[in-house]
Amino acid sequence: MKYKYCLIGTGIGGGMLLRSLIDKGCQDSIAVIEAGGQKRKKEEQYESVGLPFRMITTSVQLGGTSNLWHGVLSYLDDVDFEERDWIPKSGWPISKAELMPYYQKAAAFWGVENLEYFEHEGLPPHLQERLLDIDFNRNYLENKLFQQPLSIKSLRTDANEIAAKYDNVHLFTESAGLELILDENGKRYTACKIGQKNDSTRLIEADRFILCAGALETPRILLNSRGQTNDNIGHYLMDHPMGNLLQLEFKEPKSAPLYSDMRYGKGTKIKTGLTFKKEIQEKYHLPNHNFYIRPSFVRGIDDISEKVKLSLLTYKSGQVSFRDFWNTITHLNVVKQILTYKFSLNVKYRYADLFFLTEQVPYYESSVGLSTQKDRFGYPIAKVDWQLSEYDKVNMKQVFDLCLHEFFKGEDVTFTHKEGEYFWEEIFTSGAHHVGTARMAATEADGVVDSDLKVFGFDNLYVCDGSVFPTSGNVNIGLTISAFAMRLAEKLTSENL
Repeated sequence: MKYKYCLIGTGIGGGMLLRSLIDKGCQDSIAVIEAGGQKRKKEEQYESVGLPFRMITTSVQLGGTSNLWHGVLSYLDDVDFEERDWIPKSGWPISKAELMPYYQKAAAFWGVENLEYFEHEGLPPHLQERLLDIDFNRNYLENKLFQQPLSIKSLRTDANEIAAKYDNVHLFTESAGLELILDENGKRYTACKIGQKNDSTRLIEADRFILCAGALETPRILLNSRGQTNDNIGHYLMDHPMGNLLQLEFKEPKSAPLYSDMRYGKGTKIKTGLTFKKEIQEKYHLPNHNFYIRPSFVRGIDDISEKVKLSLLTYKSGQVSFRDFWNTITHLNVVKQILTYKFSLNVKYRYADLFFLTEQVPYYESSVGLSTQKDRFGYPIAKVDWQLSEYDKVNMKQVFDLCLHEFFKGEDVTFTHKEGEYFWEEIFTSGAHHVGTARMAATEADGVVDSDLKVFGFDNLYVCDGSVFPTSGNVNIGLTISAFAMRLAEKLTSENL
């Protein structure tokens, strides 16, 4: 059977694309290829030769990372889409205004109750007042709002329901995408070769192929496919290096619920982070970092507590060990922090950790290539070489200094850290937000896909996942990927009109 569409990967990109095609009334045949099954595979799927991610970052199963993420949502900022003189390879070939209608639809899909709450002016008076609970230098910093629906959908459920209900959708699970088969003219792909559970292989023929396998696997499939000669494929691997950089100490105990999180409506949390104003980014040549002010109940940043909390980020995947559980219940500070976050408690606290989620700048040497190791079908697996540039390392030292001397100048705020106590390179982890390895650009010289997510030089090949990001921004990538999936579904279905 030859399909109209072949979607490779069912994570946030592929799962949302499938959902959107169906919602638009697509009756054309759709093949959906997923390397995992109903449960997560535990074996590592790639060779790591660079910096360690220090946490579980992928989910090989139906629904992909939608089974892992906690759904903290926000839009990318205007500056993220702009070309910045101080950020190499910055600038998207699409504006935020073009993406905004799809952002709003995607946020509504995930369960956000009030879209206006992403903007300061959209907040009701009682929430606007809560923005003033923390005294910081507003000449340097501004609030950025995030929303988190309490009930996060899994696209695994959607994929199963769609496959059961619609005869035009054929779901291939435990079937790894191996390579795309090129036609004799070298401009179109005719089939995707997949490796199945019983170690056999087969070809899935289709008119259009959409790679949605994520920023680590999408470049592997491209590099294993004939006809791909673009030097940008696999390069500019980025993530969101994150960790607690500093700790505030207040003269008097502080209550600032919007800075941890608050609930509103029937089931949505809202909280604020802090970002640098655009003019400050330009003045100091800083990326667009974001940080949260997290309540703490002990003086100083406790490394053991941080490791415990990091392990809990994988809880949804069922990977918490007895050791993690024991460390959690025996560390009072962790218990208090978890309860405060889980139940959105309005507590008073004397200390607050500054938790940074940073924008990593594009860096060619940070990459995904092909390993000498091969899978059971004889194809090279991905070789992941995650690296930070010197730019990233130097600017975080600059951020540390700005925090100490400029960001908080009120008389009631001091720091538990001092000059010279800077350990960013020792403490940061991955944010599990892999992007950049099939970047979007205006021309083939600068990227892999165009603004419509079509791969340069090929008539029927698209990419719809985090790999298309030219820059990483400072927020969870799920909402932006969802918006692009909805936009792509609209373009694909309109071609048939």
